Amino acid sequence: MKAEWINAFISATSDTFNKMLQLPVKAGKPHLLAEESNTKDISGMIGLSGTVRGAVVIGFPEQSGINVVNKFLCENFTELCPDVSDAVGELVNIIAGYVKAFIQNEKFDISLPSIARGSKHMVFMPKYAPTIVIPFSSDLGDFVLEAALAEG
Repeated sequence: MKAEWINAFISATSDTFNKMLQLPVKAGKPHLLAEESNTKDISGMIGLSGTVRGAVVIGFPEQSGINVVNKFLCENFTELCPDVSDAVGELVNIIAGYVKAFIQNEKFDISLPSIARGSKHMVFMPKYAPTIVIPFSSDLGDFVLEAALAEG
């Protein structure tokens, strides 16, 4: 996995949260996925195909996800529901779309987003690439971006 791809996802995530939610986020140190550090209760996933292939996940603990979606949609949800799921899917879709602007020398398509919900669920990523986790923090709670990417 190229460092420029990870940097593109960090930039795209920061830009998405700044522009769409007026919410500054801070990226932590990227690291390899370890099951024991999983905190996701809701995740949005998107696949990539082309010269870059793989999968990307944005995952939130329950309250962080609700807080972010409430800010994104100007709503007041109190629990995970279909509208929260849809909004998390749209966030990962926007992030993946922004990545195309940061990685202009690559040609890839993005799939429709999928959602997973459940306490501390795992998303099984492609086995052909290591899964890099980028932790993010914000005033509304922490979340992670996970990427398993390879050359197509």
